[in-house]
Amino acid sequence: MACLFGRKTAGTRLASVNYARGLVIALYLISWVFSVIAAMLVQTNNGNLLSCQLSILSCIALYALSKVVIYLFLMEKVYVVTAVGVTRTNFFLYKVNAVLMMPYVIVITLMVVYRNAYIRDDDKCYIGLFRAGALPLILYDIVMSCWLTFLFLKPLMSSSSFLQGPSKGKLRNVARRTLLGCIVSLILSSANIFTLAYFDGHERGLVCLSCCTVDVTLNAIAIHWVTSRGGGLGRGNNNNNSERATGGAVAGGGGGATGRRGVHSFGVNSDKQIAPLESHISVTVESYVEEYHQLHYAGNRSTHY
Repeated sequence: MACLFGRKTAGTRLASVNYARGLVIALYLISWVFSVIAAMLVQTNNGNLLSCQLSILSCIALYALSKVVIYLFLMEKVYVVTAVGVTRTNFFLYKVNAVLMMPYVIVITLMVVYRNAYIRDDDKCYIGLFRAGALPLILYDIVMSCWLTFLFLKPLMSSSSFLQGPSKGKLRNVARRTLLGCIVSLILSSANIFTLAYFDGHERGLVCLSCCTVDVTLNAIAIHWVTSRGGGLGRGNNNNNSERATGGAVAGGGGGATGRRGVHSFGVNSDKQIAPLESHISVTVESYVEEYHQLHYAGNRSTHY
């Protein structure tokens, strides 16, 4: 996780970390904290009831927190590709998704109420969730993940979407990566929770903490892969955009509207090349949508001159 965190943040200014990118960083930190706490509790939970109880409570808290961050990240991606010139508080679909997040409080409550932690006669710690706490978690995760992924993919794959033009093919690649990342994340989480439901709250503390740690870590790796952009693709895209912008500036002249649009686009792409494309924090779909908005607004301003 330290390697992924360093790769994502290398050469990045703090001012460039927006809400979506902050969620990605938060997921890395949660996964790292989960790994550290799990490693410490595994060493002490046998023959120690307090450590055994802390094991299941920390597992519930950090696992639920990582899921909340993932849901918020997917909500933000849906907002980016579907809302044009609308704030989150005024966007109806964002409000609907926020309301759909509310039942997760009930799911977390059931997890806390129907948890189990005890020490057997051989001094080994056994923890887990009873089925009344595990099954609602599985159902909610499947429904919420599929719903948010569908909302994100629909405008990217639609021919009538506002996201048209040269970046359309790249956005479809982002859609494929997001779909694969969602499938992998859902399979991992479902397998982990199904294991908890199968043991019905009677799983070795070592095994339970190890499975939850692997689940959270692999989910973070999946998000890292989804939000990463290859250096060759990004470099070629920036070079092509710069050439188009320069050509527009020369063809339109210093005072023409086309020239102003070309200079504006060239400035945008120059700013994007400040950080290394292989390592900077990039939520790829945001870059393409921001480029669309900037060109769209520049075109609107040029029509008024």
